[in-house]
Amino acid sequence: VGCIDCHGPVGAKSIQHDKELVMPDRAKCGTCHVGEFAEAESEKEQEWPQKQWGKGHPSHAVDWEATVELATWAAMPEREIAQGCDMCHYNQNKCDGCHTRHTFSAAEARKPEACATCHNGVDHNEFENFMLSKHGTVYQTHQQKWNFEAPLKDALTKGGYTAPTCQYCHFEANGEFSHNLVKKVRWAFNPQTAIADNLNHPWFEGRKDAWVQTCSNCHSPGFAKAYLTAADKGTMAGIKVEQGAKQVVEGLYKDGLLTGQKTNR
Repeated sequence: VGCIDCHGPVGAKSIQHDKELVMPDRAKCGTCHVGEFAEAESEKEQEWPQKQWGKGHPSHAVDWEATVELATWAAMPEREIAQGCDMCHYNQNKCDGCHTRHTFSAAEARKPEACATCHNGVDHNEFENFMLSKHGTVYQTHQQKWNFEAPLKDALTKGGYTAPTCQYCHFEANGEFSHNLVKKVRWAFNPQTAIADNLNHPWFEGRKDAWVQTCSNCHSPGFAKAYLTAADKGTMAGIKVEQGAKQVVEGLYKDGLLTGQKTNR
C-alpha cells in the first residue's frame, strides 16, 4: 500500500497533488476492506421496536449525523466548543479513530485504550468503568502476556487473553465477530422508560440471550443471566430516581424559579 492508494482516486498511478489529493474517508477504506466496511455500514439498518431511537441510532455508522443534525450543535455560538463534539463523532466518516494513521494497526484497535479516545468522561465513562472492573484489572496486570496480533475470534485460544476486552465482547454476536457493534445494544447510552417498559419484548429478550452467549465464553450461562438481570434492575431503579428529579425540575420551570428564566445566567 502506497500513499496514492489512499490519497488518490481508485486505481490511479499518479496524481496532481494540488488538484487530486484527497483525505480518505471510510468509503475509501472500503475499496480494499470491503467486508469490514459492509459490516460497519450495516449498523445503519438497526431499528428499535418501539422507536426508542431513530433508525441506525445510536451507532458509529451515524455518529456524525447524530451530532450535526442537533439544534444544540448547530446553534452553539462558540464553534470551538462545538468542534469538541466533532473530535469523537466522526467514526461515520473515517476509520482512524480506532486504527490510528498511518500504522492502522489491528492490534492497537483491539486494546481498550483505542475505545478510550471517545468512550470516556462524565457523560459516558465506559473506559473508566472497564478499567476499574475486574476485567479491566486483569487486562492491566496480564496484558503483557497477551498476543494482540491474534484475531478476536482467537483471543482466548491463541491470544492468551485471561479476561475480555471491550472489543472481545462488543464485536461478537451469536458466535461471530464483525464491525457491526450494535447487534446486542439494549440500553444504548440512554436508559429510559421506553426501554425499561419493554425489556420483555422479543427484540430485547433476543439481545439479552445473545449477551448471555457472549458471557458464557468465560462464565456459566446461569451466572451471566443473573448478572445481566441484576444490571437491568439496577438501571430501572436509577431511572425511577431520574424521573423523580425530572418532575422537580419541571415544577421549578413551571413556577419560573430556574436560573436564567427571569435573569441572565
